[in-house]
Amino acid sequence: MKLIKIMPLVFMFFANLANSEVLEIYSWKASPGKANDMMERMQAAAKIHSDLGIGVTISSLGLGTALDFDYVLRYDDQESWGRLKDATAASNEWNGFLQEVSDKPVGELLGTFSMINHDARNMADNFTKTGQVSRVFRWEPAPGAEGAASLRQRFAISKSIHENLGARIETYQVSEGIEGLRDMFYIMIFDSHTHMSEVFAAIGQSSEWQMHQNAGANSKYQTTLKRRLIFTTAANY
Repeated sequence: MKLIKIMPLVFMFFANLANSEVLEIYSWKASPGKANDMMERMQAAAKIHSDLGIGVTISSLGLGTALDFDYVLRYDDQESWGRLKDATAASNEWNGFLQEVSDKPVGELLGTFSMINHDARNMADNFTKTGQVSRVFRWEPAPGAEGAASLRQRFAISKSIHENLGARIETYQVSEGIEGLRDMFYIMIFDSHTHMSEVFAAIGQSSEWQMHQNAGANSKYQTTLKRRLIFTTAANY
C-alpha cells in the first residue's frame, strides 16, 4: 500500500522536473602552468555558448577539490536544453573552436554530469552571480522511492531554515552521469566568504537546525554524504 500511495507523488515529481532548470557540469584540470590559458579558453567558449542563447558559469573550485575549474551550461528547462544542444551541434563557430582547442590542449576533462533543479520556478539566469561563494553537498539518498522522497523533504526543511538565516539554497537531482544517478545536490550560496562564516555561525546557534539534525539522525532513511566542496563563481555569461 505504501508503494501505491507514493507512486503518484513520484510521477508528479518527475513531471515537474521536465519544466525545471537544467545544469550541465564539465570539470577540468589545467595542465601545470596553464591555469590562465584554461580560463581564457573557457571565456572564449562561453562567448560562443552565450551567443547561442545558453547561460554559462565558470567556477573556480576551492576547498574539497584539487583547485580545478567547472564549466557549467545552464538551461531553463528540458525543451530549451534540447533546442540549444541542437543549435550548438550545428554551429560552425563552435565546431571550429572545438577543432582549434583539441589541437592544442591546456588541460584534462575530469568528468561530466547533468542535474535538474527541484524547484520548477527557478530559471537558468538565477544561478550564482560573479564573485559569490557556494558550499556544495552531494548526498546519496536511502534506497528506493521512499528514501529519495525522504531526502527531498529533508532538503525542503533545511532550505527553509538556512534561507531564514541568510543563505540562498538551490537543490538538484542528478540526471545524467557515469555514476550516482540517484544523488542529490544541496547548494548553499553566499555573497562572500565573510557572509558564509556569518551564516554558519548563526546555524550553529539555531535550535531549530539542531532539532532538524536530530530528526535526520533518528530517521529510518539514512543518507550518505558523498562529497562537499566550496567554489567561487569566476564569471557568468
